Amino acid sequence: MMVDKGRLIELAEGSVILEKLRKVFNKYNPVGIYYADANNHDEYDLEIKKSVEMFNLSFNVDEFIRNVHKVFIETFDEETAGFVEKYKDLATEVYGILTDWIGMEH
Repeated sequence: MMVDKGRLIELAEGSVILEKLRKVFNKYNPVGIYYADANNHDEYDLEIKKSVEMFNLSFNVDEFIRNVHKVFIETFDEETAGFVEKYKDLATEVYGILTDWIGMEH
């Protein structure tokens, strides 16, 4: 299903949506750079911002999963990023959050 993505998603520091996305990325921690006890909650901010850009270019969740995987390959490398299957749950959850977010009044 194509989502109307005409609404801008603001990822300003401290914004509700950025904090939601940080929690999801840190929960899945796909390349192992988040350490809760190190207080590095913003470790995936670059990947979050690039993933939101990819959301706007993705026609469905399957395409978004592949695009999030590409973000990690571009940011790190193919070996560090691993297989696309590793991103299915992360990307699916993020896609749902972003889809809901653009439909809400803020």
